[in-house]
Amino acid sequence: MSALYFERTFEYRLRSFLWILIPMSNNLTLILFWSGSAGLDYVTTYYILMTIGGLFTTSHVEYEVAEVDIKQGELVNSLTKPISYYWINFLGELPYRVLQAIYATILIGIFVLFFHGNLSVVLKPIYIPLVLIIFMLGYFISFTYKLSIAYLSFWFKDLRGFYELMMIFSIIFSGAVMPLEWYPSTIRTLSQMSLFAYSGYYPIIALMKPFVLFDFLSIIFFQCIWLGVLLLLHNYLWKNGIKEFTAVGQ
Repeated sequence: MSALYFERTFEYRLRSFLWILIPMSNNLTLILFWSGSAGLDYVTTYYILMTIGGLFTTSHVEYEVAEVDIKQGELVNSLTKPISYYWINFLGELPYRVLQAIYATILIGIFVLFFHGNLSVVLKPIYIPLVLIIFMLGYFISFTYKLSIAYLSFWFKDLRGFYELMMIFSIIFSGAVMPLEWYPSTIRTLSQMSLFAYSGYYPIIALMKPFVLFDFLSIIFFQCIWLGVLLLLHNYLWKNGIKEFTAVGQ
């Protein structure tokens, strides 16, 4: 099954590359915009890492689950498989992570070549395994969250407006607009506690800040809490939503 997912993904590899150009162009604009407010080195590093990190930690599973599996009835094919629906979708997303990793490697090489004098990554090699865990947990948080909100299609016919609203929250609270430490104190506190921060913001900051062991373990601890909460929500929505599912064939 994994081989089929990889074959399908790499068949449309150019489309995946074109999707990367959108956040790249947006973040290059933000680099120019914010370069006067903070040092060029910090801003350049932040948005370059935000672009590349987003390729690893941002899941896009919700559309296919909601629009194809639930609304068009394709979910019935997954119910007969000897593996949970959660892991079916995880395996389906895995090839995209591999392809994005290839693109990210190319982007890193280009950015290091042209911006090596402006990059300020202070991560010590001893902490690389902890950062990899943070990135992995960040992706699991994003994946579980996106899969959970897709389950709302069991009860609602059209959730496009809701998805757009949640996308706005994600952009704001994940630090995609600007680093969370630049927000006013109240918004900063809320955003730094949100699941969006632990899926998108902290994996980037872990590369840029002179963190010690306690800081990395603290991030991992709260990521595990968020992931646990999202898994409970996922299981609740799945168990109750599947009762609403009806697949009608010829």
